[in-house]
Amino acid sequence: MMSRDPHPQSTTDDHLAELLASVPRTAWRWVSGSPMDGKPRTDATWTHRGTRTEREDGHQAHRWDYLPRLERAGFRWAASAALGGTGYAYTQDPTATLESLQAGGFTVTSAATAWVGFRVADGLITWRHHHDWVWPLHVALRAKLGHPKGTKPSFYIHIPVDYDQITGDAIRIDLPADFTGEDGLKTVVKSVVTTKLALQDVTFSWQLEGKNHHLVIKQAPRPPSKALFSDPEVRKMVEKMPESAPLIGLSHRGRPVSVDLDSESPHVLVSAGTGGGKSVILRAIFAQLLWHGAEGSVLDRKRHSHKWVRGLSGVGYHREIEDIHDALVALGQEGERRNRIVDTWEGDDKDAPVGPRKVILLEEANATIGKLKRYWTSIRDPKTDPKESPAIDALGEVLFMGRAVKMHVLLVAQSATAAALGGPEMRENFTTRILARYTRNAWNMLVPEVQPAPKSTRHVGRAQVVLGGVAHETQVLFFTPEEARAWSELGRPVTASQGHTTPSHLGESTANVTTDAVTQAPPAIPTQNRGEGVREDAEGFKEDMEALFSKPAVEEAQAVEDPDAPVTLKQAVDDGIVSVGLSVLRKESSDKTRGKEFPPSVGIHPRTRGKLYRPSELKRWERNRPRAGKAVETED
Repeated sequence: MMSRDPHPQSTTDDHLAELLASVPRTAWRWVSGSPMDGKPRTDATWTHRGTRTEREDGHQAHRWDYLPRLERAGFRWAASAALGGTGYAYTQDPTATLESLQAGGFTVTSAATAWVGFRVADGLITWRHHHDWVWPLHVALRAKLGHPKGTKPSFYIHIPVDYDQITGDAIRIDLPADFTGEDGLKTVVKSVVTTKLALQDVTFSWQLEGKNHHLVIKQAPRPPSKALFSDPEVRKMVEKMPESAPLIGLSHRGRPVSVDLDSESPHVLVSAGTGGGKSVILRAIFAQLLWHGAEGSVLDRKRHSHKWVRGLSGVGYHREIEDIHDALVALGQEGERRNRIVDTWEGDDKDAPVGPRKVILLEEANATIGKLKRYWTSIRDPKTDPKESPAIDALGEVLFMGRAVKMHVLLVAQSATAAALGGPEMRENFTTRILARYTRNAWNMLVPEVQPAPKSTRHVGRAQVVLGGVAHETQVLFFTPEEARAWSELGRPVTASQGHTTPSHLGESTANVTTDAVTQAPPAIPTQNRGEGVREDAEGFKEDMEALFSKPAVEEAQAVEDPDAPVTLKQAVDDGIVSVGLSVLRKESSDKTRGKEFPPSVGIHPRTRGKLYRPSELKRWERNRPRAGKAVETED
């Protein structure tokens, strides 16, 4: 049985007395701007804004609680005056007051609807930005700055959506009033901001005096919008670059970006989406290396990405899959030959006489590697030949030993997966990786050590050059095809100190070019007593000399029954070596209408005086001959 209060009236009186006593206190709190429950949430004073929460649970207070007391009191007085004035007006003229309230309510509702719509639209547009950049920075930075739990990122972090494209004051972070930056805290904050926002070349400006403490991050000028080889200043940079470090492009403040193939990274991987400029990037690197005297092999299954190199001296252009297969096998043999030279060389490895720098440009590795596998499956003997393609094995060997033997691979892949490149170990040989118009998955696959991934851009020629775990935003150097060809043909002048070993063909013996050979004049050709039957006219004498020097090679080939013995153009047609007509061959071989890729003659037939050509070279020329009527795709 429940007990009853023996004095119910006294209890009621106590409550009433307490309520009456609280009225003045509540009224004072309302008009003075104090919290209505009397418990301060922040350290705000009458005239100064709050900077620190005073909540017992340590969570963030509301924005209202950070306002000075006078400001809060002003809002309350205004609300009280509006409410009282409306009530008084209603007592005087109810109809006019209701009409005014209706009109005002419609205006307020419209304004509120517009404001809510703006906030919703802004949230939808900036959601990804806040999710990927603002929130991760807030998680890493809040505790270090001393902000309480529950603090919203927007309370102190101000980052524009396009902050990576803004030059100058791009980012602002508000700091607590008690932030002093002692004990290396500034360094920690700078490291967190730089890492989380993937910033490059920025400066930090700290405002710690007086009130409104904040940090401003200033972005350095972005890379130039263009980096054209035709620009005289850019061309001077290209000419000054070391022989082993071609210019890739320009970064912030116009700083040159390059990679040293001898000391930093012997191979370069380029990964870009459609239209990302993969061929443009490789054209710039390849042309500079050719200008310095390098030899090149272009493996272009697309058949059109680098037409500018066709017919260049010292450059082999291979388009058919069987030719790409044979070229890679030969390059593997050349790498093994050079490797043996380095192995027996007693001096510094970099001075070993392995020959000129050799650059392999492999286009569209995704498709080419797959076709090489299928091609080998179709031609191999299951009983005697290995299961793995020797061309892919040769590519792997070059990748593993490229630095010491001066052989470098420039590889292009739209999606450089480990499977597409022949295995994860082959991909790991590319310590320099250039990415353009990349996806988040592509970035995480190729350079997971660089996080977060910088924003990809649609700016033409803009790429990220990643070396040693650092990404450099770069405007890629642009050569037109005509400029690249002319620059490659020009070549850097050879000085007396540039003696090197030059192989005549892949896998064959080499001829040593020494300093004496460069500086000494060549032996003079006698102008008299040329021998019986030798013509004196210039053209006839030239043909006689070619025939004279070609006789030993022809006789030697015939003596050992060389299956690739040189033949004349007529013999090539009669024997069915090529399917085109004799008139086409004569037009291609003529000095006036000579095709860029028609093979050079290897001598003159001693009886018919016709020029001799290797059947294998004629077959390869016909296979790779541009096909009339075939559509040409747009170059990346």
